[in-house]
Amino acid sequence: MKKTLLIIGSGPGIGLATAQRFASEGYEIVLSSRNLQNLQAQSEKLNTYGIQATLEVVDANDPAQVDNLVSRLAKGSRLTVLYNAGVLRYDEVGNLKPMTLIDHSREQLESDININLTSALVAVRAAEIGMSLKNEGSIFITGGGFGINPSPDFLPLSIGKAGIRALVNGMFEPFKAKGIQIGTVTVSKLINPDSQESRDVADIFWEMESSPKDAWVWERVYG
Repeated sequence: MKKTLLIIGSGPGIGLATAQRFASEGYEIVLSSRNLQNLQAQSEKLNTYGIQATLEVVDANDPAQVDNLVSRLAKGSRLTVLYNAGVLRYDEVGNLKPMTLIDHSREQLESDININLTSALVAVRAAEIGMSLKNEGSIFITGGGFGINPSPDFLPLSIGKAGIRALVNGMFEPFKAKGIQIGTVTVSKLINPDSQESRDVADIFWEMESSPKDAWVWERVYG
């Protein structure tokens, strides 16, 4: 059976590096995000390495879209899911923009929690349903250091990453009993596009994917 890597919230850093790493191991690649132009740019980059990717325009702010995508792909192949979506905001010159709780609108808070956590829960649920039929599959989520040390200037992301750790830790043993691996890489530093750091994280995801069942762990920390 073919092996497929689905990246939800793929970007030019960890997402692209992980796609390249898994493709080198023979995986078919599916990239998804809400921005088609960004996906096309990633696809063009992968093409320079001889890698063809399928592109899916899916908005992680809409959990139903994530649910439909994962449910569809989990039926057709041995699937690995990487949930890589998360909200960081930048100022007009590209610097990371701190925002306190009252700096966010109600709509921004709702959207951030959808992207940072709710759609991750939905993706895991949909993957479990499909993977349980074959008793195999992997679910990985990009975590963050704010999940351990929350910041008042990045509170929605902190809450999301803390929720990711709870989700993965709580489901690790039940999923393992079904032959499904779930894990997170808690990334404790900012990762730039096309960087050695992005490739380091991709390598960690591959090490987790290729580990024998008795060596599975629910969390690795980078940075």
